[in-house]
Amino acid sequence: MPPLVERMNKPIFIVSSGRSGSTILTWCLGQHPNILPQEESNWLGPFAIDVAIGYQRGTVRGERGQLSANFIEREEFLSRFGQTINHLILGHRGQFEDRDLRRKAGWFPPPFNVSRSVDDPKSRWVDGTPENSFYIYGLRRLFPQALFIHLVRDVTDVVRSLLNFFPDGRNRLVANEQTAYEYWLRKVNCCVEAEQAYGPEVIYRMRYSELIDQPETAMRSLLDFLGEPYAPECLEPLAQRINSANVPVDFNATDPATDPAIVERARKLSDELQKTSQQRQVSASVAKKLEAEFNQRVQYFANLEAKYSDAQQVVAKLQQQFETLKGTAHDEEGGLPQQFHPFSSTKELQG
Repeated sequence: MPPLVERMNKPIFIVSSGRSGSTILTWCLGQHPNILPQEESNWLGPFAIDVAIGYQRGTVRGERGQLSANFIEREEFLSRFGQTINHLILGHRGQFEDRDLRRKAGWFPPPFNVSRSVDDPKSRWVDGTPENSFYIYGLRRLFPQALFIHLVRDVTDVVRSLLNFFPDGRNRLVANEQTAYEYWLRKVNCCVEAEQAYGPEVIYRMRYSELIDQPETAMRSLLDFLGEPYAPECLEPLAQRINSANVPVDFNATDPATDPAIVERARKLSDELQKTSQQRQVSASVAKKLEAEFNQRVQYFANLEAKYSDAQQVVAKLQQQFETLKGTAHDEEGGLPQQFHPFSSTKELQG
């Protein structure tokens, strides 16, 4: 392993709908001497919300709260956690690269070499988790210098792939054609809003078709956005198929039960993303919208604990009332009449 280098807190997140090629692009970028590929991180986005909730608890008492009394701002609080995460991931590069260690744990080794040379610096990492599309604002709070790649694939191809993808070997990722289109729309709309909110200096739209049809040109442009020199080895994973849905050539995805309005919306957006250039102008209103949505999530989950406590108190009070009624009924009539049972039948319980 090379000596420790300065750890660049500038991770790369590939955001997209699932089945858009994020896995192969992750491993393509992971062949770069300075970029460490990562497995998917379904925890990072929700963790940003958890950290923001912790900050709220640490400041709710004003001058009597530890964080507010030390004049620690939320931006600093989240970014310090991001620095630690960055340090941990890069610091565990040796374990991640160790194929024997992974086999002993019962895991498959990475499909490609992580490092080409012991001298590869690997000072930043790339994560291709599709669910991160929902958490771009929060990830930017954890990693203020992070860069994002919005990987766009034609929605028809994505839907065909979704309907033939069985993550656990038995169950499809989506139930039917309509849920596949809805799945694509939810994630891609989040990515489009991030494009509008943060602009092409932060989030770069990359078309899957260009990666396949013009791989060197597409990769040169992408690495230029990331501020990294071109590395031809980044194209080598494209020669293999990984994480493929193996869609039959004659597969027909059409379902008569699908709402045609959903299909039209998705195909219209897909065509726009394929044919139009990314806007350079940043929208302050969309940025504020994403911030407000993040804050709403934080408030919602922060209130869950209080709501749960309130519900427990209500249940305890009802239980106490029931026990009182039951004792009164026994004293007066020697038994518990039917009307004193709060749930006298399964039908009433369900009602």
